[in-house]
Amino acid sequence: MTIYFRDLLLDVEGDVYAPAEDSFLLAENLDVRHGDLVLDMGTGSGIQALAAAGKAGHVLAVDINPKALEVAAANARLNKVRNVEFRQSDLYSNVEGGFDLITFNPPYLPTEDNIVDFALDGGDRGVEVIKKFIRESAAHLKPGGRLQFIVSSLNNLKVVESELKKCGFSFNFAAEKKIFVEKLLLVNAELKP
Repeated sequence: MTIYFRDLLLDVEGDVYAPAEDSFLLAENLDVRHGDLVLDMGTGSGIQALAAAGKAGHVLAVDINPKALEVAAANARLNKVRNVEFRQSDLYSNVEGGFDLITFNPPYLPTEDNIVDFALDGGDRGVEVIKKFIRESAAHLKPGGRLQFIVSSLNNLKVVESELKKCGFSFNFAAEKKIFVEKLLLVNAELKP
């Protein structure tokens, strides 16, 4: 499947999450500043990493799915993007250093069973992966570092807000998009000094 986003051409295949409304909401609102060091968590097709690369000094794109990394790296070559590095990692398990911006289109669908699809399954109330991501993010941000990630109205948003506050982030819901039975929300968060 071929997907066009702005000046990017993305080929997506197999077991890789194809960019959809949630991906586009995040990509359209990326707050990348010139020269930023960016981490794209759960890169999937690479849409966030490639969109950020235009302004970023360097982008590290990670995913738990090795096939996603193959697809994202192929998309980087297809779009002649050279300042993105791809690495397999389960959240921060294979990430070191501090970043100016961390982006994430996390799995946010509420489930109660065993994980079937890492790209979709957010665990209990859809926030288990998001909570772990927030908790571990502060250790990987430079002073004043920022997070941008997607949540859904299907999630327990009070839990997300509580986790952000507990971990020292100021935040707002910067954009939203209504789709079917849910509303997608973009969270902009900044680590308080």
